[in-house]
Amino acid sequence: MNSTPADEHKFLELVNENRNRILRVCRVYAWNPADQDDLYQEILFQIWRGLPDLKEQQFANTWLYRVAINTAISFVRKRASRSDRVVHFEPADLQRAIESRQTTEETTDDRIATLYTAIYQLDPLEKALVTLFLEDFTYEQIAEATGINANNVGVMLHRAKKKLSCLMKEQAST
Repeated sequence: MNSTPADEHKFLELVNENRNRILRVCRVYAWNPADQDDLYQEILFQIWRGLPDLKEQQFANTWLYRVAINTAISFVRKRASRSDRVVHFEPADLQRAIESRQTTEETTDDRIATLYTAIYQLDPLEKALVTLFLEDFTYEQIAEATGINANNVGVMLHRAKKKLSCLMKEQAST
């Protein structure tokens, strides 16, 4: 892509406006800081690469989420397919990892730690649905971002929230 100053400005504006959202997607799909950084860079690259496809600025946030989530799912699949890098986490280990990272973050809310631990245990599509729901996307926007029929979004999101609730209850009882 031959970039112009307008393209660079559009890219920087889009990324700056959505930085925290992108970081939350990275946190949900990649557990350790190195993988989160790698995923963040990959998402930025894919946004830059796909920028010419963004026709209407009004759909920029939905488009950005679609790029971020599709990139994250691909990232997870690539990592999972590597036979030389198998990592198993126990929920208690995940909780300790979250708590150790939170000492350097502003919030130490145990409910947020429990939520992230539970979200991490969802499958990639469920993570996408829950993440978009938590960002206050409508079912139609979630459907657009994930490529799922809007009617199916409601059903699948309901199931994901139910599963998430069970996981959080399990975390709270341990």
